[in-house]
Amino acid sequence: MFYGLIRSINYERGFGFIEQSGGKDVYFHATILEPGVFDRLMQGQPVKFALQKRDPDEKPTERKGPRAAAIELIDRMPGGILADPPPEHRARRHPKAQRRKATWKRKIVLGGTVEPEVEAPEIGDQRSEAGEV
Repeated sequence: MFYGLIRSINYERGFGFIEQSGGKDVYFHATILEPGVFDRLMQGQPVKFALQKRDPDEKPTERKGPRAAAIELIDRMPGGILADPPPEHRARRHPKAQRRKATWKRKIVLGGTVEPEVEAPEIGDQRSEAGEV
């Protein structure tokens, strides 16, 4: 069984087309549906359908697109949008991965060592050499 949405319906002539993802539109006739179901169909309604088998002896010029053999109305398409997984199931970083900045963000010095910067004492923080006051 396949899933799709009703693309178009012709109520006067009794047929319609189902839009399926990744394929041609599927033709269906009102006679394959149960009585009263065809009148309830609307554009954009999700359906579940099975394809009819084609006769292999049919001439290529007489072949047309896919045709539905059975249609079942459904409330919504299966799948949909999933909720976020709980924290214990989320992907974590690899244990061997290093937590470092990218090389273009780090300061790299070639051919020498970097001397640590000496902080200048603040004006209000003067201490005597003999001891602290």
